[in-house]
Amino acid sequence: MMAAGQPLNLQVKGIEIAAQAWGNPNGQPVLALHGWLDNSASYAWLAPALAQLADDYYIVAVDLPGHGLSGHWPEHHHYHLWAGVEDIEHIADALGWSRFHLLGHSMGAAMSVLYAGCFSSRLLSLSLIEAIGPMAGSIQEVPERLADAITKMKQHQPAQRRHKNKDLFVQARMAGMIKLKRPAAEAIIERSIDETPQGFAWRNDKRVMLPSMMRLPEDVVQAFLSKITVPTWGLYAEDGLITPAILSPRWDCISAVKSLHWMTGGHHLHMEGDVSAIAKKLMGFWQAL
Repeated sequence: MMAAGQPLNLQVKGIEIAAQAWGNPNGQPVLALHGWLDNSASYAWLAPALAQLADDYYIVAVDLPGHGLSGHWPEHHHYHLWAGVEDIEHIADALGWSRFHLLGHSMGAAMSVLYAGCFSSRLLSLSLIEAIGPMAGSIQEVPERLADAITKMKQHQPAQRRHKNKDLFVQARMAGMIKLKRPAAEAIIERSIDETPQGFAWRNDKRVMLPSMMRLPEDVVQAFLSKITVPTWGLYAEDGLITPAILSPRWDCISAVKSLHWMTGGHHLHMEGDVSAIAKKLMGFWQAL
């Protein structure tokens, strides 16, 4: 069952980071990171299910910079995936956590892999849903990608168009590249739009839609994976974005204790799949550590 968390606000690198929390504030800390164009509401099913299973975990899901209710980076700032490593480090500092469990979905899981490759000593565990590091790129494409990113950033116009009909935004997420069912779309939209007398508009920073200046080559991504030393849990959807052929070479790079699961569902199975079963699998992993 969906349930909103306790609202939190953090100051991180000069902007406000909005968050939601579930569970026992004195329990083991868990930082949950959402996917691209989502927000902390993507954990409004899984986090309360986890909190019901055990009362000694404190799950904080943040709206990453440029998403949801969080602030946007200053003008001319890019949203590079690898910069998320620094964001995670500062968010954990702002929460006052010395060590914590890290849980990520999609883009959040990609960032989590990079973070774990750098700062495994700060983690209690790493849990990945529907990603295992960022999408790789070739060295040969770097000049063209860099030029494209700079050109599009120069053309960036921050203003968002407003619409009178709020349901248009829900329908946009239901019909998007990665489609959501209405309950999930409505939950995401509540933190993704703002309202003025002129109507509704997206809150997300439009720059999160721009291409990154560079994609890390596959051997670099695998280098991060090889540095992960904490117990790692992975969950992938049978109808999701990750296939066994994509997953296997990267999963094999992780030498730490690891637990891999495939379940029925799509890319947002932690919202729309068998959330109770997912929560039991993840809680079992945590409690066995």
